[in-house]
Amino acid sequence: MFVKPHMQSVARSCAITALAVSLVTPLWAIAPASQDGAHREAGTVDVNLPIFEVSPTLSEVKAQERAELASFFSRHSANWEIRWDLRADRPNVIQGQGVPLLPGKGNKLAGNPNRLTVDQVAQRVLAFAAQESALLGNGGLDLRLDRSRSVPYGKDRYLWSIELQQFHNGVPVDDAHLYFRINHGNLVQFGNHRVVPVQIDTRAEVDAESAFASGLAAAGVTGKVGERLDRGTLKIFPVLGEGEAIAEAFAGTPGQGYSHLLAWEFQYRLGGDDHLYRLRVDAKTGRPLQLVDMTDFAQVTANIYPTTNTDPLVSVGLPFTNVTNGTAKVTDAAGNYTYGSGAATATLNGKYIKMVDNCGAISLSDSTTGNLAFGGAGGTDCTTPGFGGAGNTHSSRTGYYHLTNINRKAASYFPSNTWLAGTLTSNMNINSTCNAFWNGTTVNFYRSGGGCSNTGEIAAVFLHEWGHGFDANTGGAASDKGSGEAVGDTFAFLETKSSCIGNNFQPGVPCYNCNASCTGVRDLSAFALGGTRTIAKPSMVTDNNGINCDRYACPYNTNFIFPYQGPMGYQGHCESYIASTANWDLAQSLVSKHGSTAGWAATDKIWYGSLTPSKSAYRVVSGGKCNAAAVVDGCAASNWYTAYLPADDDDGNLSNGTPNACR
Repeated sequence: MFVKPHMQSVARSCAITALAVSLVTPLWAIAPASQDGAHREAGTVDVNLPIFEVSPTLSEVKAQERAELASFFSRHSANWEIRWDLRADRPNVIQGQGVPLLPGKGNKLAGNPNRLTVDQVAQRVLAFAAQESALLGNGGLDLRLDRSRSVPYGKDRYLWSIELQQFHNGVPVDDAHLYFRINHGNLVQFGNHRVVPVQIDTRAEVDAESAFASGLAAAGVTGKVGERLDRGTLKIFPVLGEGEAIAEAFAGTPGQGYSHLLAWEFQYRLGGDDHLYRLRVDAKTGRPLQLVDMTDFAQVTANIYPTTNTDPLVSVGLPFTNVTNGTAKVTDAAGNYTYGSGAATATLNGKYIKMVDNCGAISLSDSTTGNLAFGGAGGTDCTTPGFGGAGNTHSSRTGYYHLTNINRKAASYFPSNTWLAGTLTSNMNINSTCNAFWNGTTVNFYRSGGGCSNTGEIAAVFLHEWGHGFDANTGGAASDKGSGEAVGDTFAFLETKSSCIGNNFQPGVPCYNCNASCTGVRDLSAFALGGTRTIAKPSMVTDNNGINCDRYACPYNTNFIFPYQGPMGYQGHCESYIASTANWDLAQSLVSKHGSTAGWAATDKIWYGSLTPSKSAYRVVSGGKCNAAAVVDGCAASNWYTAYLPADDDDGNLSNGTPNACR
């Protein structure tokens, strides 16, 4: 599904070039959330301003056109591709042959790459950035190491991603950074993302508490605030210039394309509401600028059903489960632990996943052999086998197994990730129907009803919701809902190997335009290459025989307050098909090339390796939102195609292609 671009040298079957999403031509949910219970009153101040939707406008340039490029080429090589951001008048993407920076198999530098720390790698990156300041345009700017987005990847640390966050007068500039991607020791991709000199005054004229109160009042928020996740963070936001239309190419003076605004950012929940909200308020005037529901929803069922609740139940060992047996013990990956004597008790409160079931407490004990068999039989929701407590349900057992396994798989790629090392709470059998969600802290699943299965009994729903959480804890979640939903669906199909996301979510009811056999929420194969429907790509986003996203209003908004949209402005779940079917097709191509086991492993390597630097699957270059004829590509620094390349490369040289760039 990814169309190749064009570079300066072709040393393999396919070299890299400008991208394409073959495409061409936080509320994260596995299905749309209920519209009940609006968070605010209609008719109040607009809190869905498009000003924050400002992204690079890219143009290819040649060395002879810029003295700083000619200098870079003369000191390194000409085997580089440049994508120039006209808004910043700085390079957004520089990728190619590679500059030796760390010891690795891509060069002859001495040293052990496995012993390098983030700080040591950052020092070399900072030295390079200082040397190339004329090219990157970072001279005199305050750039600081962003530790949350500066990480090694892979067991042999073959890939490093380092980001330098921009600050001005001590205030962070949102999503403005220099980035550096190092493959096998060579810097193969780097650039400037929205970093330009900031000219605005950074003194807040409205304090945080006043801004929060006035922002909520002006936005018409109803209900009492139940929890404040922070006391407010002062940020500088790059925004569109006055009179600019969203999703259109910048046509002004190069270097003058990013305006800036000083605002307070808050995260909170209402009393009696599990949703997580983000509010941005102008720090000069107290006016609310944006109110977004950040809750991640999904629908899933469980109880160690291998894939869905129509499967026969299977007996599995529960990994990394806490057991009390005289002392605290933890089972291994196969569910084994060393039994001493006396009583042994487990509650599905594991080392990495804690199950909280709304049907009741979970507890199983044995004083004879130490074997703790939670069992399982027919039924759904609060049905139990008659032991293990009222919470020993299908959903708690199945959820625990799948969530623990995906946590440990991800940890094999990100062994130092603190979120994976912590304990995630999963709330099961919530007394509602047809959904599930990630709320910034926990994953949550509903009972059956309303024509839907129990969302805690379907593996894809667990994986989808967990995927939102992991995405948010690998350097920041996807920047739009369409990309975010595609993230969740990709995690789901990578584990289940099924293109039907959440089969039996609505028993007997196929999803919209899906194959008749898929009763899940989305069916990737139906809209993929060779599928029964029109392929999901930007130019076909409104095709009636395809995903037909204009069946929803566009630009899509819910509950008056937040845009649940993909980059093109269409409903997020619907538009997510474009990116998730591209990933599905990539996986099928790799499986066809390498065989099942190696092909899926190759997909995992590319996918996990791109998570930290990627943000939006693709971007609208021009043509505006809600326009199937818009120009769409994946060429920007944080787009998926661009982030996939260094994760896929095997020799520290992007100019000669990567093993799977064509695919």
